[in-house]
Amino acid sequence: MHKYKEEQIYLDYAATTPCDDRVLLEMFDTFKNNFGNPNSLHKYGENAMTSLSIARSHVCNLLNVNNHEIIFTSGATESINIAISRSIQKLSKSGKNHLITFKTEHKATIDAAKSLERSGMVVDILGVTNEGLINFDELEKKITSSTAMISVCYVNNETGVLQDAERLVALCRKYSVLLHLDATQALGKIPIDLSCLDVDMLSASGHKIYGPKGIGILFCRKKHQSLIRMPLGNLDVEYGIRSGTPPVPLCVGLGEATKIAKKEMSSDLARITDLRNKFISGITSQIPEIYINGCQESNYPGIINMSFRGCEGEALMMEANKIAIASGSACTSNKLTISHVLDAMGVKHDIAQSSLRISIGKYTNEQDIDIAIDNLVNATKKLRSISPVWDMIQEGVDLDEFFKDSIDHHNH
Repeated sequence: MHKYKEEQIYLDYAATTPCDDRVLLEMFDTFKNNFGNPNSLHKYGENAMTSLSIARSHVCNLLNVNNHEIIFTSGATESINIAISRSIQKLSKSGKNHLITFKTEHKATIDAAKSLERSGMVVDILGVTNEGLINFDELEKKITSSTAMISVCYVNNETGVLQDAERLVALCRKYSVLLHLDATQALGKIPIDLSCLDVDMLSASGHKIYGPKGIGILFCRKKHQSLIRMPLGNLDVEYGIRSGTPPVPLCVGLGEATKIAKKEMSSDLARITDLRNKFISGITSQIPEIYINGCQESNYPGIINMSFRGCEGEALMMEANKIAIASGSACTSNKLTISHVLDAMGVKHDIAQSSLRISIGKYTNEQDIDIAIDNLVNATKKLRSISPVWDMIQEGVDLDEFFKDSIDHHNH
């Protein structure tokens, strides 16, 4: 039993996960007994290198790839930057200077795209459907002979929407374009077999799968590693792609987390799916005007983006103080900032500003869900009873015009 459950029910697993006790034990043993530098030639260095190799092999077993295709990084943000920025900059020398990504991507990808654009590269940041899915017809029209890479978030971190990776691969192979998947919310949660799914690069973080913070991976097929290798990079250290002394205990932790995920993914996914259904049913059966944002046919069930119309997201999050969740909106001065993901999906402003992200994990149980349902239902009823916006909804007022001037859009 984790101590955090004594304070609040934790339902923010998409933000980060508690470290699995088995991971902590492996890391502690490495910190205490295997402190050598893996770049050293003596026995301590050899032992550290062996631990590093075993950790890498666990990641490889989860993804079904070769050991030399996994690079340890500080996390998904660094992996994304290496994959996108270095590849485009290298390929631009041969005329391939075009990146395509999407408005619903994580900030790390959007920031990398904007940085490339400022440096003179061509960047298209495309919209998505109302369900948060890629519009493949629009995407294909944007591909040109100069397109170097398409970068896509496999499972969206706010809505849980799952993109069609197989179709993306087929499109990229058709036009000889690189495909990078941001799998931060997918790794260890849904099956990913890269021996069948021919993506070129994939990024993820350890702390999303019950491993430590400060460690992540970049998968890159060997044939593409020259694109992301540092000038004069030491091939003996992360294949010349990342320099410095590898943080062996963190790598060991990530390796153990992926080892556990491979064993327990199927049962965790089935249980989380049941808890998702229980939560949605428990809320929607008791209060009206509840919206589930994002495609309900293609998603990772552990992430639920739910709007409680008539309530402001942050106020609802604070009122439902028995549970730890995330809000999709934020008030700054007299402006209301709504999620750029929901905005890109065309979600109506009053619905978007009432959104919450509830993310379920492997330590969530039915009692947690019961408490969350009760807490959110009571909080919603209380806030709606004093909300002028809810009164306007009941009177049939069109709220689009009302919210238009008070919403601060994210222009990505």
